[in-house]
Amino acid sequence: MYVRVAVNIPADKTFCYAVPKSLEKEACAGKCVFVSIGKRVVLGYIVEMTLSADVDNIKEIIEIPNQDPLFGEDDLRFYRWVSRYYLYPLGKTLFEILPGGSDLISPKKEIVISLDPQPHSSFSPDVKLTRQQKRMADFLRQNGDTPLPALRKFFGRAFYLAGCLQKKGIVRLEEREVYRFPAEQPDAGLIDRPVVLNVDQETALREILQGLASRNFSPYLLHGVTGSGKTEVYLKAMEKAREEGGGMIFLVPEIGLTPQLISRIEGRFGKQEIAVMHSGIARAVRYDQWRRMRRGEVKVVIGARSALFAPMKDLRLIIVDEEHDGSYKQDDRLRYNARDMAIVKAKLSKAAVVLGTATPAIQTYFNVLKNKYHYLTLPRRIESRPLPRVEIVDMKAERDKLTGMPVLSRVLKEAIGHTLTAKKQTLLFLNRRGFDTIVLCPDCGYIFKCRNCELSLTHHAAFGMLKCHRCDFAVKAFPSCPDCQGNRIRSYGVGTEKLEEEVKRLFPQAHVMRMDRDTTARRGDTERILTALLRQEVDILVGTQMIAKGHDFPNITLVGVVSADLSLNVPDFRAAETTFQILTQVAGRGGRGDTPGRVIVQTFNPSHYAVKRAQNNDYLGFYKDEIGQRRSLCYPPYARLVNLHITSIRKEQGMSGIDSIRKLVRGISASKKMEEKVEILGPAEAPVSKIKGRYRWQLLLKGKDIKAQCAVVEAVRAGAVKAGMEIRVDVDPMDFM
Repeated sequence: MYVRVAVNIPADKTFCYAVPKSLEKEACAGKCVFVSIGKRVVLGYIVEMTLSADVDNIKEIIEIPNQDPLFGEDDLRFYRWVSRYYLYPLGKTLFEILPGGSDLISPKKEIVISLDPQPHSSFSPDVKLTRQQKRMADFLRQNGDTPLPALRKFFGRAFYLAGCLQKKGIVRLEEREVYRFPAEQPDAGLIDRPVVLNVDQETALREILQGLASRNFSPYLLHGVTGSGKTEVYLKAMEKAREEGGGMIFLVPEIGLTPQLISRIEGRFGKQEIAVMHSGIARAVRYDQWRRMRRGEVKVVIGARSALFAPMKDLRLIIVDEEHDGSYKQDDRLRYNARDMAIVKAKLSKAAVVLGTATPAIQTYFNVLKNKYHYLTLPRRIESRPLPRVEIVDMKAERDKLTGMPVLSRVLKEAIGHTLTAKKQTLLFLNRRGFDTIVLCPDCGYIFKCRNCELSLTHHAAFGMLKCHRCDFAVKAFPSCPDCQGNRIRSYGVGTEKLEEEVKRLFPQAHVMRMDRDTTARRGDTERILTALLRQEVDILVGTQMIAKGHDFPNITLVGVVSADLSLNVPDFRAAETTFQILTQVAGRGGRGDTPGRVIVQTFNPSHYAVKRAQNNDYLGFYKDEIGQRRSLCYPPYARLVNLHITSIRKEQGMSGIDSIRKLVRGISASKKMEEKVEILGPAEAPVSKIKGRYRWQLLLKGKDIKAQCAVVEAVRAGAVKAGMEIRVDVDPMDFM
């Protein structure tokens, strides 16, 4: 017997090994194995069983750890698809997807105390028990088998007491495998009550249930305005899938969205049927949750993008909430898009998949018009609540000759004051962290930049630090210029920290909190802030994109967008789409209760179509504006993009290597056959030319012929390796910086 094993190497190949007689009963696809490659012993995964070997002098596998398979045949079929599409080796793909990575995690074992089922365990008069021994026996009778650590919470000297009961034939002690679970989340404060669906929700649900009943691949776009009750439609569909014994995956774009969602789902399904999967959970816990899924003990998996790879039994339904969100795209290593792969997984599993959003991605709505997805719409808010009124403030008219450009416009300051008087809450959105966003010396023009990246350092006043938001390099704020020793250091720009300080200065009576990556770094911080907001312990919440996604707080009546221009001025063909989505989504956080909402958007580009369409909540109008430009420039969805990131530690070596790659691609482009299939742009220096100590260049491939693109990728990859450079492939890129 032989096996093919995938290991964590950059080459897209698997290796054949013989299975020794002693391990033949244990060997099967999906299991971890230890194998030797050269002089190293490495961990790998069995991906195929075979009766013949394709090499001479074949080695034997060394060991199969005592564990269940981590994936089955259907799971592997999906993992192979992901590997091929994203041009990422299968071995590296598996090590990205599967829990534990390159380190093997063992099941956890604990001593479990249980009542002995033999007749003399019935506490007959012949058995004398102390008061504490009787208490423990009664506890076990009421609560069943209990791990020793749990007993220690109720009994002093628990192990000694259990040993005494064992000697008397009352209990048994045995070592068993136990699951590790995520730490209990703080109560999100939500009490979920199933509601009566309105006509629009009923219509959408009916169509989804038809797809579930068909047991065929059924993709849906659920396009509902903010506050239209999409989550209730999801939950009703999930209840039906559970009735039929099917498994479900519920994806959200951010870890911070899971506490509210978990509260609602636990109200319908119970904790024992749910597993939570995301990068914030310890690897050992993820491993145990993974085993629960493989054993069919879990019906619902909730999590961020990586939860998509969960090995669910009899998968019936996948939900991708806020499907437009760029967080579904992983931006390093295996650069997959969970939204797109959810469609593939549903197709392979013959399942229903629901993409839900108030602002569909251009690609998604394009697929609706091409009849690839069923279109469902929720055009009104629940209980017919009005959408917030959106006002645009032209900041060009706000400049003051004496004080310069204010952080908050006069209109927004007045609105905050009125909201405080009315005992309501305000959200202020600014998608930039820190205090000041650029620090420089006005005497010589020196700009404080990251030593690892070609980026300005951001001033974080609360920590007295200058930080890089790309590599997390940090240094104490300088009292003088390192170039000219001048002491007139100046800071410019506005981040959330500076905005928070300004709001506190203007409204000293208000309780202000900030929600960004700096204030949510520790476990439980996000839940603490959101719970305070729900309990109305916060008057004004300042935050980044975290506050724009999925949250539902009925007392928020004012939303202020401090700068709509940050996302508009990014060198990315999706800049307008991202801006429209952000503005619409953050506006949708307001007016979800009984009081109508008001939204104030500050911008220097009030006439831009993304801003105007967002003001009127006009998605179809925005789509028509945007799709025409995509068509004329042959950008997605009219073409597929592949971005090649080429890097070098030494700049001179990199420039020499780029010259050789430039000659290579010129030769490829000179071929008439290839020129018609792939447009090659570059190589050119990346907009951010250095990150984490590596100099960076990009090469963009544009076209519709996937095979032709793959051929160019392989040629350039070989050329980059020959030149001593590192190359990473990004299929369907979202980040061009």
